[in-house]
Amino acid sequence: MKLSLNWLKDYIDPKLSTDALIERLTMAGLEVEAVTVGADTVLELEITPNRPDCLSILGLAREIGAITGKVVKFPKIKNLKMDSRFRGNDKTTKFIQIENKKDCSRYIGTLIRDVQVKDAPREMKQRLASMGINAINNAVDITNFVLMETGQPLHAFDYDKLAGGKIIVRRARAGESLVTLDGVERKLDSSILVIADAQKPVAIAGIMGGRDTQITAGTKNILLESAHFDMGLIRRASRALGLRSDSSYRFERNVNFDGVLTGANRATDLLAQLTGGKLSGRGEILFKAKSAAVQIKVKIADIESLLGLKVMPGKAKAWLARLGFKVTVKAGALMVVPPGNRADIGQDVDAIEEIARMIGFDRLPSRLPVVNARNIPVDNRPRRIKEHIRRVLMAGNVDEIITHSMINSKALAKSNMADIKAARIFNPLSQDQELLRPSMLPSMLQAAVTNINRGQKDLRFFEIGKRYFVDGEKETLGILLAGRRHDDWRASKKEQVGISDLKGLCQRIFHEIGISPVYETNQFPVLDPACAASITLNGKYLGSFGRVDRKILNNWDIKNQEIYYAGLHLDEIYPLPGKVLKYRPISEFPAIVRDVSLAVKKEIPYRKIEEICLKHGGDILRSVDFIEQYLGDKIQPGCKGLVFSCLYQSNTRTLREDEVTAAHERILQALTRDLAVIRR
Repeated sequence: MKLSLNWLKDYIDPKLSTDALIERLTMAGLEVEAVTVGADTVLELEITPNRPDCLSILGLAREIGAITGKVVKFPKIKNLKMDSRFRGNDKTTKFIQIENKKDCSRYIGTLIRDVQVKDAPREMKQRLASMGINAINNAVDITNFVLMETGQPLHAFDYDKLAGGKIIVRRARAGESLVTLDGVERKLDSSILVIADAQKPVAIAGIMGGRDTQITAGTKNILLESAHFDMGLIRRASRALGLRSDSSYRFERNVNFDGVLTGANRATDLLAQLTGGKLSGRGEILFKAKSAAVQIKVKIADIESLLGLKVMPGKAKAWLARLGFKVTVKAGALMVVPPGNRADIGQDVDAIEEIARMIGFDRLPSRLPVVNARNIPVDNRPRRIKEHIRRVLMAGNVDEIITHSMINSKALAKSNMADIKAARIFNPLSQDQELLRPSMLPSMLQAAVTNINRGQKDLRFFEIGKRYFVDGEKETLGILLAGRRHDDWRASKKEQVGISDLKGLCQRIFHEIGISPVYETNQFPVLDPACAASITLNGKYLGSFGRVDRKILNNWDIKNQEIYYAGLHLDEIYPLPGKVLKYRPISEFPAIVRDVSLAVKKEIPYRKIEEICLKHGGDILRSVDFIEQYLGDKIQPGCKGLVFSCLYQSNTRTLREDEVTAAHERILQALTRDLAVIRR
C-alpha cells in the first residue's frame, strides 16, 4: 500500500519528520518497506492480510492519528439515502438483480445523469499519480480517488450502453467471454462472478470492467457501482483469469460492509461537483443485516501479563478509543466493542495487540521467558527402545534417514500396495503429496532410487517413522540394505548383502531390547516368496523382513540389484516385557572355536539348529554364530549348505581338548539324529 504524505496532510498533519513517521508506523506493526522522494514523498507499506482497513489513505490516517494523538479530519460526505427528491422522473429503483446472495451481499447502483466527461482537476491527478495510477477522465478518476481514499472499490458504467438499463449480478455462463478494459478477451466460466446487462456480461465482478461500457468523452449518463462481493469468489476468479487489480486486491481481503454506502455517497458527491451531473436514482439490494456489535472482555491483568508492563486502565481505554473502539472500564477489565471495519478483532488477545501497537513494539520490555526445568522420566520404554535401535544400527554401519510421510498413489501402486486404503490429503500442495504413507517401503525405495541413480549402490540405512491409516497411525522401523556387504579394501571378493545380514541386524536389536522372538518363513505381497520371514513372539506379529520382490524393483526401475527390507512394528514391541541384561565378566581363559559345515534340508530353519546346539553343548558352549549359507550344484538335491561356528569357553579354567571334543561330538550327533543333517 502506497501512502502519499501530501495526500495524508489533507486529513491529518502528524507533525513528525519522515524518518520519525516511518519509525512510529513500523513499531506499530505497519512496516514501511520503501520510500520514494520527489515532488511528493511516498511510503510503501507492507499491510498484513488481516488489515484491509489500512488499504486506504483514510485508514492509514486513522492509524497515524491513534499513534500520535492528532485529530483526523474526515471529508464531509453528504447523506444521499434513497429519497423521492433524487428520483426525478426516472423509474430506476428496481434495475438491480442479484441471482445468489452469497456471491454479493450488498449492491448499490447510483444513476447520475447529464454528466460532462473531461479532465479531472490537477490536484486530483497529482494525488493519483503519487499512487501510481494514470489519470483518464474526471468520472473514472473519481472512482479511483475514492478507492484510494476510503478503500471501497467502485466502478462506473456508461448507463446508455447497458442493454435494457439493467444490472444483473450472476455467474458467467458457458461460452461467454468479455473484453476487459485492458483490451484482452477473457474466456469466462461458471466459477466467475460477472456484472451483466439484459444480454451479456459487462464487467468481471470485483476485478475489472468491460471495454464496451467504459466511460468515454461521449458519456452522458453514469451508473455508479458500489458493492460487497464474496472474498473467496473474487480471489479464485482473479487467479483463474491471471488478472489482478487494486479492486480485487481489496475484495480478496474483505472490504468493510458499511463502507459500501460511504464509498457510494463520497463518489456521488464528487461526481455531482466535478461533472455537473444530477443524482437521478439509486437502487440498493441488501441481503446481510448489520450484525450486532460483539463485546469483548479484556482483563487488565492479562494485558500486563502479556505485555510485561504496568498499564493504567484509563490509558488503555484512550488508546483503543483513538482506533474507533467503544470502551468502558468495569472492575479491573475493559469492555471493548470493535469498530465495524475491524473484522480481525475477535478475542481479548486481539485487543491487547492493539494496545501493544499503540505503545510501540520497541517500547515493550524484553526479557527471557521463565522455563521450568523438568526431568524426563527415566522409565520411558519407547524412548529407550528407540535409543537402543539407533545405537545398534549405527554401530552396524547403518545410516539413519528421514523421508517424506506424504507420497503419491503411483508410488503405492509401484510397491504393489494399490489395494491398501490410504489416508488421503484433502488439499495437497502437489500430486506427489496426495497420500499419507501406509508403509515405509515406498519412501525408502524412493530414497534408494535417488542414491542408485547418483552412483551410490551400496546402501545401508534405516528410518524410525510412522505409517498412517484412516483410523490412526503406527510407529515403525524400516531397514533397507543393498549392494556390497562391507567396503573392505583388504577383501579380495566383494560380497553382496543378503537376508542373513538383515536378520542379524534384527537379532541384535531384539537382543539389546531384551526379547527373543521367533523367525519363521512366510509370504508377503512385497517380498520374494523364496526369501521372506515373519517375526513373532507368543503369537504376536512384530514385523517381517526379506528380499523385495523383483517385480516391485522393476516398477521402480532398479535393475541388476537386490534390495533387502525389514519392517518392525514398534507399537507392538514397546509393551513387551524385556529381560534384564546383567553384566557378565569377560573370561580370562582362552576360547576354542570349532567350525561346522553341514548339508541341511532346505525346509529346516537355522533356528532349530541353533536350539539343538545350545541344548547339547553344556555349560562350556558360549555361542553359536552363523557364518554363511551355500546353494549350488555341489550340494545334495533338496539341501542347503550351512556353515557356523561354536565357541567354547570357561570362566574358571582352561578347557581341555578332549572335553571340548566330547561336547562338540554330542552336538553333531544330535543334529544328525534329530534333523538328518549330513556332515561336510
